[in-house]
Amino acid sequence: MKNVWKLLAIAFACCFAMACDTPSAGGGRSAAGGAAAAAGAADSVDILRVGEKIQVILADIPGGPMVADPVISEDGKITLHLDQSFVAAGKTRSKLEAEIRARYVPNYYTKITVTVKQDERFVYVGGFVKLPNRYPYTPGLTVLKAIAAAGDFSEFGDKTKVTITRTGDLKETMDCKAAIDNPSLDRALFPGDRIYVPRRFF
Repeated sequence: MKNVWKLLAIAFACCFAMACDTPSAGGGRSAAGGAAAAAGAADSVDILRVGEKIQVILADIPGGPMVADPVISEDGKITLHLDQSFVAAGKTRSKLEAEIRARYVPNYYTKITVTVKQDERFVYVGGFVKLPNRYPYTPGLTVLKAIAAAGDFSEFGDKTKVTITRTGDLKETMDCKAAIDNPSLDRALFPGDRIYVPRRFF
């Protein structure tokens, strides 16, 4: 009888150990999901926007490579070889490359290599800052960070009425003085945005 109880105790211990291992497997899946989400966030850096100039190279086709330098129009489209139109705005370079390739092969060519490149991207900081100029766009750039890169506000800069001009001439006004006190009020910038700091009147 004692042996029976010992066997039951061993079986229970084994089941308990297996149950403890199960969350770890789930945790592994969660980690994989987190990695996928991080990869998606990285892709968002390459999102194409209206008004942006890009370069599209069509290679491995008869007659040699073709290079186009379209500007993404207000409706988000570009037009390429053989008068083919594509929606580019809101897509990553890799997604646009895949869509262009699928359009040309097999309809027009048996093989094609598509490369989409973005020009170096900038934001522009002007008005009453110490170093007005254009500055390279980097992911996570905000209005306050861009103004800091421009040497900060000059003595005469009005921190309360800063203008942000977005693609398509959409204008926003931001109170940078309030954002300094409350960073949640700071605003994200995108390639091509223009910041203007007006003169402060005493």
